[in-house]
Amino acid sequence: MRRWIAWLGGSLIAASFFTALALAGVSEWMILPAILVGPGFGGIALIWLALSSDTNSAAPHVAAEPVAEEAAVAA
Repeated sequence: MRRWIAWLGGSLIAASFFTALALAGVSEWMILPAILVGPGFGGIALIWLALSSDTNSAAPHVAAEPVAEEAAVAA
């Protein structure tokens, strides 16, 4: 979860910073890095995070309780 927040939050803050600079009148060219960092880098990061997440991994091996039929046979 931390890497999701770091990658997507970082691109959001960077895009917001460049957008604020452009709207503050520093330079109208500051909107270019906002567009590249926000949807560009953020989109690539989202795809990378989704593809590399380990949501379908097998759960760690835990000793399961025996099934009722196996318990009856063992007794």
